[in-house]
Amino acid sequence: MFSVLTSNLNTGMADTMSLTVRIILIVVTLLVALTLGLLFRRLLVRRLKKTVLDNWIIQTLGIVIVLPTVIIAAFASPLIWDPTLILIDWYKITDQKNFPNLSQLILNLVYTLLLIGLGIGIARTVRTLTTRNFGGSRVDANTRILVARVFYYFILGLTVIWGFSVWGIPIGVPVTAVGILTVAFTVAIQDILKDLVAGFYILIERPFRIGDQISTATFIGKVEDVQLRATKLRLVSGEELTIPNSLVFGSTVINNTYYSERRATISIALPEEKFVKDETLSQVVEVLKGVEHVLVKPEVVAHLSGYAEKKAVVTARFWIGIGQISIVSHAVYALREAFPEADITVKESAGEV
Repeated sequence: MFSVLTSNLNTGMADTMSLTVRIILIVVTLLVALTLGLLFRRLLVRRLKKTVLDNWIIQTLGIVIVLPTVIIAAFASPLIWDPTLILIDWYKITDQKNFPNLSQLILNLVYTLLLIGLGIGIARTVRTLTTRNFGGSRVDANTRILVARVFYYFILGLTVIWGFSVWGIPIGVPVTAVGILTVAFTVAIQDILKDLVAGFYILIERPFRIGDQISTATFIGKVEDVQLRATKLRLVSGEELTIPNSLVFGSTVINNTYYSERRATISIALPEEKFVKDETLSQVVEVLKGVEHVLVKPEVVAHLSGYAEKKAVVTARFWIGIGQISIVSHAVYALREAFPEADITVKESAGEV
């Protein structure tokens, strides 16, 4: 009786040790496979970052390089546990009528995922290369963006068509589906379609370009980016503003960058007894002409614009280069020196507006 118990105990301990060894071997196999995969990924990513490939495609290829070692470890684990288990499970799966093409289904899923990752990566790489190569030419920023986006969406479209071919779906099916969805959602996305059409118009017609300063009915700022749906402005106060293209397209837009000079207007209120017809106006003109960087053409003009509270109001207009707002301050100081008893007010600053 004692010998039987001892034999059973030894057998149980042997089974427990065998189970522990199998678990350890499986864990070690998975860790080694994962370590090798990550090592290969690190070497590949480091090498590809020196090329022109987009980061998306680099990361996708980095994931792909990890898969072989992980898949090998996944198939090796059941063999370590029990070599007959994987064969039994495989026969059970292949014998079921509901899964006659399971291997093909798995391959299609893998192909589709890889195709999506590579398609997006290639599209982004081509977009970056297009923008970079056109950057050194005379092509303006708007055209570069338009061409780059056309290539981007064209490659994505080819990727989608290729993905349908992997699953054996005829091209007519997605085209019909797209047509039905287009009709169904046209009413719901009218505003978005307006923004897209307006975005194409802005990119093609180029009423303004990236880097130009524009004034709309409500906002004033520098154009940071022109997207298909919206235009981004950097306001003069520093905030970044996104305006739907339909609003930009449908409103009056002034491109301040098109002009090399701007007009400034200053009002000089003199006591009536200090105002002498023609003499005072000529003096104002001469003072402003003496201010450095005030433009000679168009000429400085001054005229009597009215009387208020026993004061003669003289309005003077002169032109300065764009962005040289400090000249207006110099003009005010010069007029104050010439007419110390006058009230001087800047009406038009001619600054970055």
